[in-house]
Amino acid sequence: MPRSSLSNCNSSGNDFQECRACEKKAGWAAVYANLSLALFKAFIGYLSGSKAILGDALFSFKDFIAALVVVIGIKVSGKPADEQHPYGHGKVEYIALFLISVGLIVATVFLFVNSIQGIWHAYYGNDRAPKLIAFWAALISVVANYKLAQYLLCVGDRLQSPSMLANARHNHSDAISSIMVAVAVLGAHFFGLVFLDSLVALIEAVCLMAMSIDMLKDALKGLFDSALPSKTLEQIEAIARVVPGVRKVSKIVARHLGQGLSVDMTIKIDHALSHQEGYLIVQHVKESIRAALGHHTTVNVVFEPFVP
Repeated sequence: MPRSSLSNCNSSGNDFQECRACEKKAGWAAVYANLSLALFKAFIGYLSGSKAILGDALFSFKDFIAALVVVIGIKVSGKPADEQHPYGHGKVEYIALFLISVGLIVATVFLFVNSIQGIWHAYYGNDRAPKLIAFWAALISVVANYKLAQYLLCVGDRLQSPSMLANARHNHSDAISSIMVAVAVLGAHFFGLVFLDSLVALIEAVCLMAMSIDMLKDALKGLFDSALPSKTLEQIEAIARVVPGVRKVSKIVARHLGQGLSVDMTIKIDHALSHQEGYLIVQHVKESIRAALGHHTTVNVVFEPFVP
């Protein structure tokens, strides 16, 4: 779906549902596109004898698995809260991100070992330069991955979906790796630098390992309910304090919850106000925080009398 469709998404309920539909379509688009790229590059790698393009195919297959996990995660995390899950199902996003990162680490180890073997064989002259068809396949991969990354980034940024944004980063990194593959194939084919093919695969493995470790850290933070940055807490407190009737924010606890935040807050209001007036103030606080932080924010507010 083009950016113009996504740009229409604003704070209204209908537009938010439209964004949700975009997210589901984007997830399946990533699944089919990455699977097609993986099969295409694996076939070309087999025909051309390029280890780099085969490693690139492994990257795309990794992205296919990641996108499939995200689609399943979005389907579950989009369910509304119920009695068994009063905070909703948003944490499935972090479970999906955790599975993606673990899969990345496994794929990286496999790629690293095979690239070392390829460099070793090239050093002893037991390897050949890949056929030039691998170069054209790499160029196709660059364009396809870049376009897909831009699309997923747009959807993920709109809905603040950590797993969708992660998929966008994957495809962006794949576009860069495909550029490196194209350069390696040209170097091996025209200049006799056969080792470049496996060297690119080794560089891919190192970059992928660093990215997967960062993703694993983010997933663990979400799963273990790590605290939000102090600036975010200060922002939430400032929003509540400007609501008419709020005299003080005595307690605030917030954490990530899937695509949004979970906020628990205790405010103090004038002791002379009625319970009904206190209820209206609480609703105003909730609406103000949701308007600032997004639809996925869960806000629980308790009020107490303020005694000078």
